[in-house]
Amino acid sequence: MVSRHRYIHQHQCNDSAMHLYRRFLELLNRLRLLIVEGLVRLNLSQDIYFLFIASLVGIGSGYGAVFFHEAIRFVQSTLFIHLHNTYGEWEYAPFMVALYPAIGGLLVGLIARFFPSESRGHGVPDVIKAVIARGGYLKSSLAVQKTITSALSIGSGGGAGREGPIVQIGASIGSAIGQFFRLSSDQLRTLVACGAAGGIAAIFNAPLGGVMFALEIIIGDFSVKTFSPIVVSSVIATAVARSILGDHPTFVATNYSLVSNYELLFYLALGMMAGVVSVWFTRLVFATEDFFAGLKRIPKVLQPAIGGLAVGVMLIGIPSIAGFSYEINNQAILGEANVLMLALVFILKPIAVGLTLGSGGSGGVFAPAMKAGAAFGGVVGFLVHYLFPEQTASSGAYALVGMGAMVAGTMHAPLTAILMIFEISDTYQVILPIMFAAVSSAVVARLFMKQSIYTLPLEREGIEIGYGINLSIVHRLTVSSVMRKKFTRLKHTMPAREIIQVVEEKDQTVFPVVDEKDSFVGLLRFQDIRPVYRKPDEYANSLVRDIMVKDTPVLEEGDTLDKALKTFELSDLDTLPVVVARNSKKLIGIVRHEDALRRYRKEILLRSEQ
Repeated sequence: MVSRHRYIHQHQCNDSAMHLYRRFLELLNRLRLLIVEGLVRLNLSQDIYFLFIASLVGIGSGYGAVFFHEAIRFVQSTLFIHLHNTYGEWEYAPFMVALYPAIGGLLVGLIARFFPSESRGHGVPDVIKAVIARGGYLKSSLAVQKTITSALSIGSGGGAGREGPIVQIGASIGSAIGQFFRLSSDQLRTLVACGAAGGIAAIFNAPLGGVMFALEIIIGDFSVKTFSPIVVSSVIATAVARSILGDHPTFVATNYSLVSNYELLFYLALGMMAGVVSVWFTRLVFATEDFFAGLKRIPKVLQPAIGGLAVGVMLIGIPSIAGFSYEINNQAILGEANVLMLALVFILKPIAVGLTLGSGGSGGVFAPAMKAGAAFGGVVGFLVHYLFPEQTASSGAYALVGMGAMVAGTMHAPLTAILMIFEISDTYQVILPIMFAAVSSAVVARLFMKQSIYTLPLEREGIEIGYGINLSIVHRLTVSSVMRKKFTRLKHTMPAREIIQVVEEKDQTVFPVVDEKDSFVGLLRFQDIRPVYRKPDEYANSLVRDIMVKDTPVLEEGDTLDKALKTFELSDLDTLPVVVARNSKKLIGIVRHEDALRRYRKEILLRSEQ
């Protein structure tokens, strides 16, 4: 009887909770409708409406970054200040430092035991995957989970950095707001990038760097329709963070200048070496992660604590290994760091990152790459300045440039590295050396490793990323699946004056031109026809072959959609002819860029993980 009453009571509680949840969803839906109706009454265009939503993402990601920053400080102060001071006079108190990352790791392991795995790991690869394979969909609860687990991992002294979690936090906020307004998958992807940009901009006080990070790494699209909302979100997020955390550069750097033009050769060499070192950094991080993946007998819930303990042992002798500390970066940039300490940080930092992330902790690899780059650049700068004191700047300049070079090499993103290092250091004098080093590092790193530190985890899952799309999808699709067989073709002997009537009757803007054998000989674009409209008398005796564009790229029916999209990108054409074979050039159809992208997006929706 008692069991029955308990069951009835529990059932009533569940019904009550479900009723409250439904009421909450109804209120949210009404709020959304009120906002939409208000914007419609203001007679705003679709672009302004989307910028308004992007500004909401900027506000959300800005406050998310502030909350995440304070959460890390809370964990850090609780362990390294309050707890350490409590037992400060104990004989073995210095060795307690090794336990702090283990405590944080144990809590992360317990949380991961009951929550989805998305709360663990790098963060950025998951956001990229959401953009290219899930239509921008991320779980709304991810922001809360990521904030807690990452604050515990980083604040307790783990080796990972802040940028990965804040990218995932900002991206999930952008995705949640986009889902709330029921936006299309294209707009949802852009809002995910807006959130990522806002998070990076707010946490590093670098709005331009946040924009470039989102464009170059997250979404891979530099078009105006994506650029504007990402800029709005990044700027607003930065303003929110500055109003609370203050406006000051992340790193303190003195004024450096280029001693001589010959010194650019040293920076170029530093960049090339950093490219090789970046590959070593990436492989060492993932090798450490693979080591933990092979520990089948140790429960997953305990692995973060073991990884944290290993990092904690390093912290006893080298506190700079901790992910929340930028002290060694500032010391290296100011030329005040010990060379031996820089060498140790450079060697051990990727191991610490791998131990934290591979064991199941949460954090990013951007800040650790900067720290390793500062250490590497500082060591190189010390040697260069020792050998050529009159021709080179101090080691601090090379440490700053080394940061940018390492970031560019590990992420394969030189533009992001250049802007980010410039903003977070507030030092314009070294922008030219950073450009030399970042570009050369990215080029060399690509020669040795096709994937970046962000895309390598996706490649291991079977997802190949390229120019902002999922190559594993477009490799499976062929041109025949998007080819149009019904289209208007023009004979190369057609008088130019007859083109005007054809253009007015058809909806095409590009017309393939064929000869007597129906073989493709050229393309006639709308911009080629425009002069005929303006001055028809001058073209009275002209033929189509006189004004068409010759030697344009062509596709074969069996070519992959990947090849078609690359050809569109390189040729700057919006329509490409399809031939039976390149030798015969017999025209059988056309492919429009928008059709190819539409098919690709359809495949994403069909294959997306719900």
